[in-house]
Amino acid sequence: MKGHGRSYGAISVMNAIPCGIGSTIGIELTTDVEFSDSDTTTITLVDRPNVDTKLVRTCVKRTLESIDQEPIDYSLKVISEIPPSIGLKSSSSVCNATISAVLDALGERMEMLDIIRLGVRCARECNVTVTGSFDDACGCEYGGLVITDNKNDDIINRMRIPEYDVIICLPGSPPKEKIPKEKYTVLSDMFQAMVPSIESDYLNVLTENGRYIGRIIGDTSDLAESALKAGALAAGVSGTGPAIAALTEKGKGKEIADRFCSNYILTRTR
Repeated sequence: MKGHGRSYGAISVMNAIPCGIGSTIGIELTTDVEFSDSDTTTITLVDRPNVDTKLVRTCVKRTLESIDQEPIDYSLKVISEIPPSIGLKSSSSVCNATISAVLDALGERMEMLDIIRLGVRCARECNVTVTGSFDDACGCEYGGLVITDNKNDDIINRMRIPEYDVIICLPGSPPKEKIPKEKYTVLSDMFQAMVPSIESDYLNVLTENGRYIGRIIGDTSDLAESALKAGALAAGVSGTGPAIAALTEKGKGKEIADRFCSNYILTRTR
């Protein structure tokens, strides 16, 4: 038996850590997972030799349990365009794609929201998330603009948005250190005040969110401000960084990126 699962990346509009409400926009970077039964269990994370396999193992285990399937040996291969641990929702994307691949291999169906919630539980179990990343997982799977209540794993709203080019400025420094949750939650009131504006003014919220998060994580690159000066419609730290995401009008991404960032990925919203 063989199965395939695909999910996507996303960028932050509003980080969920400060007040429990999060928002993301889906992007076209992909994660593909191939799953098949085997005589021995092998896991291949293509181009990621130092990434822990605990998360995908947990996703497989919990998916099999959810459909009352006995444990099996398997071969699993993950191929992702999403750089890990820089704020582009790579873990959520891997969870979604892995669960989908297992279900596909076994001929089982599950509602998309149930797949997302199962992946969130796996991420929490493996301690790869502060909030559970329900907003991230929804953004990866549904695309468009998603607003979520991460305290209750509920979708507040999701909507289609115009197509934008997305510039992902990649950090030149090592992966970020963990910042205590309290440094985020002390800004709870400021983030809560932005919630009503997300639907109508998500570009501005993305930028303001990035400024707040940038100060928390100690980002001194000024790349987001440089992106805005270069013509981006919105720009800011994604997730807890260190990647900077900038949205531009469709077709203008490369021209604008070349003005302010030397190391970037160019993609689009979805």
